Amino acid sequence: MSSNVPARTPIQFSGYDERCRALLEAAPDAMVVVNESGKIVLLNLQAEKQFGYLRDELLGQAIKNIIPEGFAERLVADGTRSAAEALEQQIGTGIELVGRCKDGSEFPIEIMLSPLDSAEGVLVTAAIRNISKRKHAESMYRGLLEAAPDAMVVVNAAGKIVLLNLQAEKQFGYLRDELLGQAVKSIIPEGFAERLVADGNRTAAEALAQQIGMGIELVGRRKNGSEFPIEIMLSPIVTAEGVLVTAAIRNISVRKATESKLAETVQGLKRSNQELEQFAYVASHDLQEPLRMVASYTQLLGRRYQGRLDADADEFIGFAVDGAKRMQSLIQDLLMFSRIGTQKMVLRETSSESALQQALTNLRVSIAESNALVIHEPLPDVLANGPQLVQLFQNLVGNSIKYRTAKAPRVEVKASQVAGGRWLFAISDNGIGIEKVHFDRIFGMFQRLHGREEFSGTGIGLAICQKIAERHGSGITVESELGQGSTFSFTLAGTGSEP
Repeated sequence: MSSNVPARTPIQFSGYDERCRALLEAAPDAMVVVNESGKIVLLNLQAEKQFGYLRDELLGQAIKNIIPEGFAERLVADGTRSAAEALEQQIGTGIELVGRCKDGSEFPIEIMLSPLDSAEGVLVTAAIRNISKRKHAESMYRGLLEAAPDAMVVVNAAGKIVLLNLQAEKQFGYLRDELLGQAVKSIIPEGFAERLVADGNRTAAEALAQQIGMGIELVGRRKNGSEFPIEIMLSPIVTAEGVLVTAAIRNISVRKATESKLAETVQGLKRSNQELEQFAYVASHDLQEPLRMVASYTQLLGRRYQGRLDADADEFIGFAVDGAKRMQSLIQDLLMFSRIGTQKMVLRETSSESALQQALTNLRVSIAESNALVIHEPLPDVLANGPQLVQLFQNLVGNSIKYRTAKAPRVEVKASQVAGGRWLFAISDNGIGIEKVHFDRIFGMFQRLHGREEFSGTGIGLAICQKIAERHGSGITVESELGQGSTFSFTLAGTGSEP
């Protein structure tokens, strides 16, 4: 711009116009009034500050000196319409342009136009806002959207897409320009798009915000019409244009396929377990009779021909009798294990003290032979399957007696109430103990830590205990040190009564 400011005819203002001038000065944005020739006839202090000019340096100058890019030309009439018509066409629209300062630097602006009748003709008031900070924030926001691993779609209150990232293009198979301005229901049509439009009782913004923080599984639709499962999360953004909603959309096809495969596998395992339990039950039940016959006749041979044959025959018969007994014990334990899984589980109010007493009665021979001392505190009533609780006590106390040191076994049974109204039972002994490395192993089927010549058994007893405890909503834990005894613990649901 020339430093010689051309002469200009000052505008004459009425009292009403003077009030307009006062309003211009009070405005927070730069305010510039332009005549039909595109010349600046009035501006406020904010315009001086924003563009770096003194007021007299701008008055009478062409508006294109400060808003040169893409808009100034509209302030001058083309061959078919007046400048006023060109100006008036843009009234009410917020148009983003580039402003130019006196020093030549540029910055982003937003401009709003309004007509103003005066004695000199139609003037146009331009409200000019510096949007550098907003554009910087938008740039950062766009950067965050593009860096996101999921498809990101920003939707306005009318349900129209106003912004999206590269992942959204890839995921839905559209180019960006094909989605901008389109209804979001074109990509998420099933069961959710309708929520992006207000119903009769709430605004669209409220409908959007209602779902914030929820992971909602829907069906997404690609450009080619194919559909795929998605999960969507919504977040509100308050902007000058109103409430927008950012939708983070994740393609969960792989996860859903994995979940489906896992569900099929679990179902298959359940069927397999049921079949195995049924097989174990049938096999062990049907083997009982022939094995009983084998055991009976081998024992008869042993009694009848002991010493009447040679030493080898006596030894062979002894092996057969021992093997038959061990096989009978194994089959009985297998039958018990399978029954636990196949029987209907009915929990009733049960006296745990009575269950323990029944278990001790069943163990009376072992207790007498080992001189074992079994002590217990008063025990509570619980919700349990009575026969299975007896079996649980019998196996745990029996193990404490079996796996003893040279000292007489001492077994203590305690119960204490814990969170959730459950009772924690602990069976402690002074036996040989267990190394920590074997804690998980001992509850498996057929797991033995010692040879049969040391301790008899089938290796199923603790597996039975674990299964009984699991069917009562618990599990069994063990605390032990080698040579220092062991404590086995489990919980049972209480009935509310005091022990």
